Amino acid sequence: MSLQKWIKLSSEVFHENKWWKGVHDRFQMSNGKEGDYFYIKTPGGVLIVAQDSDGKILMHREYRYLFDKVGLSFPGGGIKLGQSPIEAATAELAEETGMSGNLKEVGFFAANGGLIDETDRVFVALYLKETSLIEKDETEEFEALRLTIDEVETAIANGEIWNAFDLAGWVIAKPHLKKNSITPRLHHSTT
Repeated sequence: MSLQKWIKLSSEVFHENKWWKGVHDRFQMSNGKEGDYFYIKTPGGVLIVAQDSDGKILMHREYRYLFDKVGLSFPGGGIKLGQSPIEAATAELAEETGMSGNLKEVGFFAANGGLIDETDRVFVALYLKETSLIEKDETEEFEALRLTIDEVETAIANGEIWNAFDLAGWVIAKPHLKKNSITPRLHHSTT
C-alpha cells in the first residue's frame, strides 16, 4: 500500500499573534473526501541542553499554566520572526541561565505533528561562561538548577520532567554530552 498525500484546497489564518498563527485548511484525500484541518503554525523553537565544566546540566523548575503543574525544563523557547535557530538558542540560553557557550545543533523534532506545524531544533551548549543576562520574558518565572546526568534521568523516571519538548530534546542531546567533564586529580602516595 502506498500512502497518498492530501491535496490542500484552501488555507486561511483565523488568528495571529506574535508567537503563532491559527490556520484553517480545506483538504481532499486520495479517495475524494474533503475535510477541514485546524492547526497552529509557528516559526519553530529551540531547546538547549547546557553542560557546565563540572558535568552538570543547567535546568530550571517552572510552572506550566495549562496543566497547573510545576516541572523541570531545559532552556528553550520560540524562534522569533527574522531570527535564525542559532540566534534564538543563544538568546534563550542567556535569558534563562545567564550563560553563553559553544552551541552545536544536534537534531530536531516535531513535538505534536498533528496539531502544531513547528520544528524544534536541539542544541548542546558546552564551555559555558557567564554573560550579561538578557531580560526575561515577563511571563516566565523559574528556579535555576544544576543536575548530574543521572539526576536528569531520575527526574524523568519520577515524572518531574514530563513535557514532550524536554523529553524529546534530552533523547537527542544526551549522546552528545561529555560523560564526565571533571578533570580527575592524581593522588600520590607518600608511603
